[in-house]
Amino acid sequence: MSTMTATVMTTPYVASNRHLRFHSPYNQLHFPKGGNKEKHNRTIAFLAMHPAAKFFLLCITAASTFLTPNALQLRPAGAAAAGASCIPHERDALLAFKDGIRSDPLGLLVSWQEDVRGDCCLWRGVRCSNRTGHVLKLQLRNAQELRNTALVGQISHSLLSLDRLVHLDLSMNYLNGSSGHIPEFLGSLANLRYLNLSGIPFSGRLPPHLGNLSKLQYLDLSGFGTVYSTDISWFTRLPLLEYLSMSMVNLSTVVDWADVVNMVPSLNVLDLRFCSLRSANQPLGHMNLTNLERLDLSDNKFDHPMASSWFWNLTGLQYLSVAATDLYGQVPDAVGRMTSLQVLDLSINQNMSMMTTSLKRLCNLTVLDLSLCHLNGNMTELIERMPQCPSNKLQELRIGYNSITGNMPNQMAHLTSLVVLDISENRLTGAIPPEVGRLSNLSTLDLSGNNLSGHVPSEIGMLANLVNLDLSSNKLDGDITEKHFARLANLESLYLSENKLRIRVSSEWLPQFSLGTAQLSYCNIGPLFPAWLQFQVNIDWIDISSTGLIDKLPDWFSTTFLKTTYLDISHNKINGRLPENMEFMSLEWLYLSSNELTGQIPSFLPRNLSMLDLSLNSLSGSMPSKFGTPYLIALDLFSNNLSGGISESICELQILFSLDLGNNHFEGLLPRCFPSRQLAFLLLDNNNFSGDFPPFLQSSTQLDFLDLSRNKFSGKLPWWIGGLVGLRFLRLSQNMFSGNIPTSVTNLTHLHHLNLASNRLSGALPWDLSNLTAMKEKYVKDSMIDSGPYDGYVYMSRETGEYFSVVTKGQELYYDVRVFEMVSIDLSFNHLSGGIPEQIASLDALVNLNLSWNHFTGEIPNQIGTMKSLESLDLSKNMLSGEIPSSLSDLSYLSYLDLSDNNLTGRIPSGRQLDTLYTENPSMYSGNSGLCGPPLRRICPGNHASRQEDEQSHEHNFEPMSFHFGLGLGFMVGLWVVFCLLLFRKAWRVAYFHLFDRICDKMYTVCGCYMEKLGN
Repeated sequence: MSTMTATVMTTPYVASNRHLRFHSPYNQLHFPKGGNKEKHNRTIAFLAMHPAAKFFLLCITAASTFLTPNALQLRPAGAAAAGASCIPHERDALLAFKDGIRSDPLGLLVSWQEDVRGDCCLWRGVRCSNRTGHVLKLQLRNAQELRNTALVGQISHSLLSLDRLVHLDLSMNYLNGSSGHIPEFLGSLANLRYLNLSGIPFSGRLPPHLGNLSKLQYLDLSGFGTVYSTDISWFTRLPLLEYLSMSMVNLSTVVDWADVVNMVPSLNVLDLRFCSLRSANQPLGHMNLTNLERLDLSDNKFDHPMASSWFWNLTGLQYLSVAATDLYGQVPDAVGRMTSLQVLDLSINQNMSMMTTSLKRLCNLTVLDLSLCHLNGNMTELIERMPQCPSNKLQELRIGYNSITGNMPNQMAHLTSLVVLDISENRLTGAIPPEVGRLSNLSTLDLSGNNLSGHVPSEIGMLANLVNLDLSSNKLDGDITEKHFARLANLESLYLSENKLRIRVSSEWLPQFSLGTAQLSYCNIGPLFPAWLQFQVNIDWIDISSTGLIDKLPDWFSTTFLKTTYLDISHNKINGRLPENMEFMSLEWLYLSSNELTGQIPSFLPRNLSMLDLSLNSLSGSMPSKFGTPYLIALDLFSNNLSGGISESICELQILFSLDLGNNHFEGLLPRCFPSRQLAFLLLDNNNFSGDFPPFLQSSTQLDFLDLSRNKFSGKLPWWIGGLVGLRFLRLSQNMFSGNIPTSVTNLTHLHHLNLASNRLSGALPWDLSNLTAMKEKYVKDSMIDSGPYDGYVYMSRETGEYFSVVTKGQELYYDVRVFEMVSIDLSFNHLSGGIPEQIASLDALVNLNLSWNHFTGEIPNQIGTMKSLESLDLSKNMLSGEIPSSLSDLSYLSYLDLSDNNLTGRIPSGRQLDTLYTENPSMYSGNSGLCGPPLRRICPGNHASRQEDEQSHEHNFEPMSFHFGLGLGFMVGLWVVFCLLLFRKAWRVAYFHLFDRICDKMYTVCGCYMEKLGN
């Protein structure tokens, strides 16, 4: 009886790297041949088997009896032929396939030669039938999953000759060919049961011809290309399909995708990540996916209530991920009935609000991820909703980056199985409870980014399995002692930064752990360099910045940190010299800024350095004669006492991205071989460099920030400066540049900070200033150039303090890196002449405009009032004439104005803003003899009189006429009032006439008596 091998294929599956990884290899049951004794032993073993096992074995044996010759009876690669050898036309087909491969870096197909005994079944990656010699399996997966290890070429049509092929795996290679499309002819390999084309960067439409593979059980089309499909109804023709992965295939136009997959009841695994699916709330009449155990719909854009999704009815699911799908609202109560769930990932969704759903019955749950879900509510109540089972299996609880409040609960007995507990970036308050020490299985504890306070409980030291501990960015205080590390022998990552902790351990303490990462910034570990660090020889990343160290670098510095790639000891008081024996260290990122280091920069630096920051020290001497750091991308020597010229050793640094030599005593010419092609940040300010504008910058097309200020550069600014199109910050102030400002400077459309002050520039301003679009409000930022204006600099340098000066608001102010975003033009202290172009008023994002101490003539632009963002305007010490534009009073943000020492004339515009500015700076109009009117005491003559004087004069001239008019009007009104009263009131009229008669009689009598006396 010949050897008969029956292969039972289970479904291999790899979950996302956030959770569990499941690998189910091909498990093979062998029935070896042998004599009677062996047969007798097999009989005894068979009879002793469990009834279920016997039934299973009988089924396999029976199936093998009826299997056709092309069944899965595989001969191992390289084994001697025990039966038929490979079929000649199939060997030719494989050789034709090889001809389509242009690159085979790992020599995967080296054995594919005609002279290898003529048997292709012995070739690597090829499996044949023991009985017939037909090729049944072609396994050419790029196991290393790297581009430089992949096969490159195309999938040949010759595979059609392998008509008995059941297994084809070409994954993680570059076999997309010239067309880039998935070959349609693959749909003709009718016997295929396994097809894996994942990771091949295909493009174009997904061929529906794959629906012809009616025997297919495993289909993986996931990848990183641009494959799309508008119709997936052909899935329904795959009745045996158990595994389907189409992640990153664009299905945005497939509305009925849920209905289609629901018609494939055999599905066990469904992976549709990154498929641009629009919804998961389709009404499904009858749920057919009763065999589905794993469903991954993460990274789609559903954007509808979470509770309306159809997948909550899949009670047999073991794995469910809908991370980053824009689902919102409450988690439905139905999830509490999905008792088979092992992994539930709802992370990176929005507005889930409070978690009210009870998960107490999910006894099989091992992973729960609710991070980045905008969750709020109380921490204790949330923990009470977790699974509470006699045999709790929950191993990972991730609820970071939410808004959960309250204290950490004291009682967490039902969570003792936890291996990962991540509650980072929430709003927890109070102390860390000592009961956390009872979670003995914990390997990761992350409580960072909360408002936890008080002391760190020493019970944490009882977590013997702890590998990662992160308590950073809280308000913890007190001492960390040896007791906190008592049993942490497995600790690899320690994050305590940004607290007020003091690490107080004995100088003779020998830690049990071997750290790979230690972030202790802002903890107090000084004043002496911690001796316990001497034993951390495997540490890769260490940050002990701002830790109160007042010491020299220890003798063991270069040996202990030999394997370290990232080291930050900035913002301490480390003194003395840098070690000379640093050449063989593995350092890539070294930050020693803001210390008290002295002496010279070592001649031999770590070869792998990418970033070196020695700024704000007291280093002296010259630059190293040889850097020996070909991978250096950022060098920061700002503010030391370095001197001498820049040697040509700088030319070794061909991939330099950022260079800051500012505030030193360097002098002389810059070398012509200066590395410039990759330069984005070049800061040489406050030195004694001389010569013309550096010619090597013409090739610096990536230049973003250029500061040559406070040097002795001279000559004319080159025309090609307008070709530095990515430039956003240009400061050339306090040099000796002369000549005109090149008109090409207006080609710098991304420029938002221009400072040419204190030079010897002459001539007129360029008239096309409106081309400086980055200085306009309507400017749309370029995502490739303008995203994060100073992010690149901050990423490279740890020194972001107020070291950048700008003359604004009448004084020299210092700013931090945010000066990179300040929209400013400073051309002061030059010999510029001519008029101020009207186009300058279009730069309505400008915050600071300083044109003082020049020879500008003409009028101030009338539209200057449209520069709504302007905060400081200095046009003093020029020869401007004409009136001050009335629109100037419209600048509501203006906080400084200086128009002094010009030839301005006319009435000063009125306005509350200008009046306030005058109160703060009474000299802002001085030196303009032609100005008049308030707030000045000078009265405007004639038609130019001030408004107040005009009103006073007008009031004075009008006074006599108004008096007589009022007198006459009053007399007439009074007379008519009396007349009307007498007309309508009879009693008053009678009384009035009686009174009038008496008065007349009286007057008549008096006159008569008087006349009589005169006659006598």
